[in-house]
Parts: sequence; structure tokens; C-alpha cells
Amino acid sequence: MTKKLLVGIIMVMLCLQVVAPQTASAAIKQKDLEAYAAELGTDVEGLNRYLEDFDWESIEDFNADSVEELKDYLGEPVTKENFNAFLEENNYTREQFDQRLIDKGYAKKGYTADNILLVTDLYYVMGEPANAETLQMLADDLGMTEKELADLFSENGFDLYSFEYMDDLYELIYNDINDVSLYFLLQEVDMSKKELEQLLADNGVTLDDFSSYDELASFIYSESGYDFEMLWESLNSEPPTLESIGISKEEFRKFYDHINSVFNNISDTTLEKLLELSERLYALGEFETINELDDNQRKEIVSVWYDFMDLFQLKAKFYLFDGSTKKEVTIEELSKITEIDDQILFVELYDVNGNLLMNFSITGKDVDNSIFNITNGIEKPREEIEPAPKHEAPVKEKVAVAPTKTATETVKEEGKRLPDTASPVGNILAFGTVLMAAGAALYAWNRRKKHSN
Repeated sequence: MTKKLLVGIIMVMLCLQVVAPQTASAAIKQKDLEAYAAELGTDVEGLNRYLEDFDWESIEDFNADSVEELKDYLGEPVTKENFNAFLEENNYTREQFDQRLIDKGYAKKGYTADNILLVTDLYYVMGEPANAETLQMLADDLGMTEKELADLFSENGFDLYSFEYMDDLYELIYNDINDVSLYFLLQEVDMSKKELEQLLADNGVTLDDFSSYDELASFIYSESGYDFEMLWESLNSEPPTLESIGISKEEFRKFYDHINSVFNNISDTTLEKLLELSERLYALGEFETINELDDNQRKEIVSVWYDFMDLFQLKAKFYLFDGSTKKEVTIEELSKITEIDDQILFVELYDVNGNLLMNFSITGKDVDNSIFNITNGIEKPREEIEPAPKHEAPVKEKVAVAPTKTATETVKEEGKRLPDTASPVGNILAFGTVLMAAGAALYAWNRRKKHSN
């Protein structure tokens, strides 16, 4: 069994297909940061607010080791000279720039042409112009000719050629609820308008009940089964597949529906518990294998594993089969087993009412000692925002600076064999618990952030 499948199994077992998020660097000296903010004509608080307003990360989320690295990342500051050069080179007027600030909501936050701090944001504010070249690129991306796109707009009461900027077009197609955006959304999930009407009726809602495109898209993805089909396809796109270890599509659907039900009804109290559990794992520090942990630390991982299973409303049973006898074993026993040789490990997942959701099996030779190598332990989650599909002007591509390796990324490295005394099944337990903690904590973190806004 390859690393890919075992990682997939753990993700499936533990509900979430996510990687541990990267942590922020706190290496920038405060006095250097204050000096840099002053150079830009603001203070640290103002700089942080500006970066968040213009869709950068907050300062604490930058993985920069010094203020010089932060400067390199953010780019050239705005001066009167380069602002005027920007207007001249792009045939813009100051009035047009101010209007864009109004159109994008920045003026309401107090921004004018005089307090834009970074040259990159000049382009970000104005966006791409809608011209023959950019319209053709958009049509190509959508799999249409420019005429077909123009006709679609016209049929639904819009004029493709009336838009000055591409981000206004992207907003209409990817972020607003209208007949054009609905056309592309239904095309994506291979659904007719009549089928959508039936789906809405079956759920007792209408289009007017959705306050945003993102909310509507999430509803369609979930209720149409599109999300599930994409996940199933992803987990079975290349061998070895979930089916090869005995997980049928029907079983996985039951498991998927169960997890969705849990998260759809999750309470704020449960979210806080998820964060607390992830902090308990984070407190264990860095470790490469479960074999490095002492008995108390192993017990803590097992304890957290039970608590997570309880919060996810899951129960698991494990059996070892030696060819003649099938013996039930506990997770505590599995964490200490060094070799399962020719035995087969059977795993059964149930809901709290005892209904079997799915089961699968792993053979002794499948569990190789080199599979799990958790170099970074678990890292604290940071906020990540998943916007509705949206095209942004390519002039502002914000790439994370010097990202640190996450636990899951490290797992993908080849050729690092664990000591022969390491527990291979125990490493699965440790790695799975790390994944579950990272994923659940990230979900909780984002959910809490969303509720606080």
C-alpha cells in the first residue's frame, strides 16, 4: 500500500481531507516593523488594517523572518511620482481611480488616492481593462467564443461590451446571483434549470432565499451530490483506490452523509472543544514517530483520539486476523504493536447508534515502517478564507513567503525509514490524530471567525 492511499484512509477515517495549515512567523522585530510602517506614513495598527482591507494577510500571518523580507514581498511603496506614472502609463485619470475606490467599497473605509500604500494595490484597485484581448481570454476560459458569450449576456439582459473592467465581469459571473452566473453554475454541475427548480422545491426554498452566490453554490454542490461525486472521484482517480481496500461507494456515501450531518448541526461549544483538543496535541511538541513519545504522551494521543471520535459521533472497532482467528483489539493495543506481519487489520466505523458506516482492511505488508514520518508534529491553524470561484487581475498574485513544511507534506517525502521498533499501526494512529486535529481545528477556527463577522 502506498503512502497516498494510507494518507487517504486516515483522511477518510477522520472525516477531513485537509492538510495542516502553516503557522505564522513572529520573527520580525517590533521596532523594525514600526519603522517600516512609519516609512509608509502609518503605524503598525494602520498597516495591519490596510493589509487586511486590501486582501493581503495580516502581519502576524506573514511567514517572514525580517522586515526586509516583508518589504520584498509587499513591493514598492506608493509615491507621488510613481502614482502619476501609473496613471500616465495606463491612460487613467485620478477621477477614474477615485471612482474605482468608490465602486469597490474602499472609499467607505476612508481610502483615497492619497493613502494607497503599495504600488501593487494601484493595479489591484483598477483591475484589468475589459478589451478585445481580455474578453477573448475570458471566453476561452469559459469554453465559448466571444460571440457566444456576448449572446448569452444579451439574452439575459446584460451587455458584455458595456463593462470597463474585468473584475466587474468576474463579479457578475462568479459572485452575483443572476441568470448568467446561474448558467455557468448549472453547467459546472451538469444540471438543467428544470432540475434546479425541482431541487429547490424538494428542499422548500427558492432562489430568493439565498443571500449570496456562495451560499447558492454551496447548496447546489451539496444537495445535488456534486461535492460527494468530486470527492469520490478524487479518492479513486488513481490506484490504489478506496475500493481496493473494501470501501464501496455506498459505504462512503453513508460516512460522508454522517459527517455532513455532524458539521451541519455543530454547536459553538463543540467548536471550542475541537480547538481545545487540537491545542492538547499541539502541546506534545514536535515528533517524528509515535515511538519517540513516552507512555504518558501516547496515552494523551489515544485520549484525544477518543475525544475526537466522540465529537464526530463515531465509534471504531479493530480486529486482527491471523488466518484462523479474528481477534478484536483496542486502539491502545494497536498503538503498541510493532509488527502485524501476515495478519490483516480490519477496521469498522459506526455511528453512535451502532449503524455500520463503512469498513476496510489493511494487510501486514501494506503497513510499511517508512509510511509515516511526522516531522513537524501538529501546527496551529491559521485562518483561511475560501471565496466563491473568482478571477482576479493577474497583476496581484500573492504567494506565501517561504512556507514551512506541514505534517502532511512531510509524509510525502520518500526514503525515510523509521526505526524497526516503531509501531507502524501506532504511527497511523498518531498521524491520523494530527490530521484530524488540524482539519477540525481549522474548520472550527474559520467557522468561529465567520460567526464573529
